Amino acid sequence: MESTPGGWCRRAVSIALLAAIAMASACGSDASDEDVDRSEPPGSTIGPSEGLERAASDPGEPVGELVAGFSEAGFDLMRAQPADENLVFSPLSIGHALLMARGAADETTGEAIDVALGLPEGMAAHGAWNTLDLALAADSGTQTALDGTESPIVTLADRLWPSTTATPDQGWIDLMATHHGAGVESFDPSDPEVSRERINGWVSDQTNELIPELLPPGFIGPDTVLVLTDTVYFKAQWRSIFGKYGSEIGPFTRLDGTEVDVPFLVDLEQPGPRGSGDGFVGAEIPYLGDGFSILLIVPDEGRFEEIRERLSVDLLAEIDAAFTTGPYELRMPEWETTTAFDFLDWLKGLGIAPGNYPGIAPDAFLAGAVHGADITVDELGTEAAAATALGFVESGSPQPEIVVAADRPFFYLVRHVGTGAILFAGQVTDPTS
Repeated sequence: MESTPGGWCRRAVSIALLAAIAMASACGSDASDEDVDRSEPPGSTIGPSEGLERAASDPGEPVGELVAGFSEAGFDLMRAQPADENLVFSPLSIGHALLMARGAADETTGEAIDVALGLPEGMAAHGAWNTLDLALAADSGTQTALDGTESPIVTLADRLWPSTTATPDQGWIDLMATHHGAGVESFDPSDPEVSRERINGWVSDQTNELIPELLPPGFIGPDTVLVLTDTVYFKAQWRSIFGKYGSEIGPFTRLDGTEVDVPFLVDLEQPGPRGSGDGFVGAEIPYLGDGFSILLIVPDEGRFEEIRERLSVDLLAEIDAAFTTGPYELRMPEWETTTAFDFLDWLKGLGIAPGNYPGIAPDAFLAGAVHGADITVDELGTEAAAATALGFVESGSPQPEIVVAADRPFFYLVRHVGTGAILFAGQVTDPTS
């Protein structure tokens, strides 16, 4: 699953993100004379676990519990971000990075991670991830998009970057290979800037250049013993192209009541799940192949903060149970958001940082945590596809039973239909910013 994703420009949603955790050692660790073959291409799996087979998927693993824990932690982290700004991030990526780190943590730090993420006990958490990871891969590339490429593209890639002066626990390295598909590639701590650029280059390759510089200057220092990276790349075409009704310019009302004109994608006969609840309307829009969808939650005027506070797994369950299918009118703005933030302070509040991670090095602690994400939802390159869809213009339009107009601040979740895993979450408070 570390293949570099391809691309297209036909009416698609493109998202890429990465979470990175850096471990520093207060006292250093034993040196290793093992050299890494620098001729290996980016994305290749090299290191001490090369040759180990990936564990088989087990439908009996507690995937639902893992997904719920990642989701709740994601909503908590979302509420820690500014409420009046656009946002995109991945509960899946951040949760998985912390789950991998948990395997190297001591008992106290491990318990803090378990509580923060609501993890299943012991090895069950790693088994659940392995099954979830393989399920996501199974629903990738299931249909052919307009330009002949496969849709959706879903690629997850993980890499452990130990310092050449560190020797992580072999059991942890092997667990990362068998249950997480993580490769290993060492870096030279004596030249932190070159090492940072090298890791950023790998990240850029895995995210189709959407995240070109995840690690900021100074992220790697001479005492850094390991950097853990996790990437998710997603690109998918809508199941039903918005070509029949095209797009139109209309007002979007910001949180402060001011308005801005933005392009809206319009469909007067969307057939998917939609409905309303206490304080909001919403709709679930499927991507080609029906394995993934985006859920829009549009709070009623004046209730954005309230719905933000209520976001939870329980609310999602209520939404899924209340939604019905039938024709509805959808008005969704085009938007593009890039987010980068440091979440180390959030981890400190949970007792996860600095913590103790002896599986990495005897005195290793969590010293840095950054996240970057990018999302684009628009009609770029879709004129030809819209013209093809005009062949249906002669069909009659059913009377919409409900209107879902995302013409004011709203939330969105990109979910895997089979497991409910939230790949990406965010909010749009101003599509033009």
